[in-house]
Amino acid sequence: MMTNFQININKKAMKFMKDIATSSPKDHLRIYNFLNSVLPACENPCTLPNAKRLQGFKNHYRWRVGDFRIVGIVENGEFKIVQIVKISKRDENTYKI
Repeated sequence: MMTNFQININKKAMKFMKDIATSSPKDHLRIYNFLNSVLPACENPCTLPNAKRLQGFKNHYRWRVGDFRIVGIVENGEFKIVQIVKISKRDENTYKI
């Protein structure tokens, strides 16, 4: 199924992906597959079983991939743009944007 939205990844998230590629290749592959295979293939990224809306934000969602959290912004009601804001291992600073 073709996706009807764009996925943009900011510089901070790209840097995290580059760093984790050398330190933990297995986790890097899991996150990479989610961002490039699972997320674009779904019709609505907000209805995935690992997705939750973040409290206090109108259009911020997080997707759980193993021990890591991918925080993104879903814009437009038709889910046209998803912007990945942060990728982080779960801790007390994960959801501080």
